Amino acid sequence: MTQQTAMRRNRGLYINGIWEVEEGQAVGESINPATEEVVGTYSLATSRQVNQAAECAKRAFKAWKRTPLPERAGYLWKAAEVFETRKGEIAEMMTKEMGKVLAESLGEVGVVIETCKYMAGEGRRMFGETVASGAPDRQITMIREPVGVVACITPWNFPVAMGGYKILAALISGNTVIWKPASEVALSSQLFTDVFHEIGLPKGVLNLITGSGSKVGAQLASHDDVKVISFTGSTEVGIKLSETASRSLKRISLELGGKNAAIVLKDADLDLAAEAIIKSAFTTTGQRCTAASRVIAEKDIHDSLLEKVVEKTKALKAGNGLESGIDIGPIVNKQQLDLIMEYIDSAVREGAQLECGGKRIPGDKGYFMEPAVLSSVKPSDRIAQEEVFGPVLSFIKVKDFEEAIEVNNDTSYGLSTSLFTNSLHYANKGAREIESGLVYINNGTSNAEMGVAFGGMKQSGNGHREVSHHVFDIMTEWKSVYINY
Repeated sequence: MTQQTAMRRNRGLYINGIWEVEEGQAVGESINPATEEVVGTYSLATSRQVNQAAECAKRAFKAWKRTPLPERAGYLWKAAEVFETRKGEIAEMMTKEMGKVLAESLGEVGVVIETCKYMAGEGRRMFGETVASGAPDRQITMIREPVGVVACITPWNFPVAMGGYKILAALISGNTVIWKPASEVALSSQLFTDVFHEIGLPKGVLNLITGSGSKVGAQLASHDDVKVISFTGSTEVGIKLSETASRSLKRISLELGGKNAAIVLKDADLDLAAEAIIKSAFTTTGQRCTAASRVIAEKDIHDSLLEKVVEKTKALKAGNGLESGIDIGPIVNKQQLDLIMEYIDSAVREGAQLECGGKRIPGDKGYFMEPAVLSSVKPSDRIAQEEVFGPVLSFIKVKDFEEAIEVNNDTSYGLSTSLFTNSLHYANKGAREIESGLVYINNGTSNAEMGVAFGGMKQSGNGHREVSHHVFDIMTEWKSVYINY
């Protein structure tokens, strides 16, 4: 290991425009889930360092909110250019840290680049309003203003895209940011942050704090200087953060779990459905909030669809995401792999049939498993109700469209649902009756596009949206101005 490599692996925390490591700073290790090798170390922030980041962000807010919006947008355009030149470096680090195949990681950096451009342009459209007054000689305007310090708490499955969605929206709005990424991808977050250091973003506007969610995340959620929390992760953690935030009336945006389904009617194109289901279920090794976890199929085509999906699943090749020809990478860590296996065992005990996969892939190193397809799953089974967050797909047989909608909606989640049909009637009826924030007709459950509101219903979120201009509803607040003349 060269000295240059060692320094890069632990840049430390990024506070007030400086990479710093305290003497005696505790560190954590980032582990490659494909090889179980240590990728590098990252700093575990102390309570004092969290307070320091909050103080610096609060101080920087005074100048940043007054920075002309075109100037703020200029930083995002510069960032897009640097992300383009460093795409390979960042993508490789993501694959090493969380396991997704390199092509996915490269695509994720591409999403960040597009988000930079989108938010830079969308900032020009943070329009206010002029309202007709009922009084003579009075003008009334309503304007958007930034809120203050935004704490962005992001998961490991999309190390830079999730950060990009939140951070870029906060910055263009005139807020300052403290970013607490998942520890599994701390080194990827360092590379992301270093892009903004390279372009000369003013000190204190973006701060990176690494460490555990139970300590660092909890401290940010209760910190007086933090005015907004933007969180993506599990529903359980989201509820705890919401409870903490409510004590100081913080704004909080939650993008939480899902139990997403692909509904396939008897008139559907089964080849199209099978291909879309495979991509939705097993891309990112099923470790995404919008992954297809259930297939709800009408009885007339259930067996044929199951056969097609099983055949395609068996053809998937698992392995190190840095190698060519790999379709799915490892599970992020041993704890998650053990949990997925327990879900499969539980499903079989409840009467499900394991059609293929569902076993650990033997080898000396790595957290690999065969993608699993289960049949004879009942709507009330645990595997049909709880988020697995892994490459496990459950088939549920229903008699007709009405039962399919009932089964789809009968979970505590409501993030994403696909409906495969050639009927204009059922396509429109399904779009109306499906209880999900995202509805796809004849496409998979993971097909979000830039500029389209992203988020879920029920316990998949708390009503706020990201990825589009609707994110400004959480990142800004309205001020009504009355001028008498």
